[in-house]
Amino acid sequence: MNHSATLFALRNAALIDAVVVVRVVVVIGCAP
Repeated sequence: MNHSATLFALRNAALIDAVVVVRVVVVIGCAP
C-alpha cells in the first residue's frame, strides 16, 4: 500500500510540475 501511495504521489507531483512548466513556457512565449 505504501508503495502504491508513493507512486501515486510521485505521479501527481510530476503532473503538477508539467502544468507549471507549460504555464511558464506560455507566459515566456506570450511576453513581448
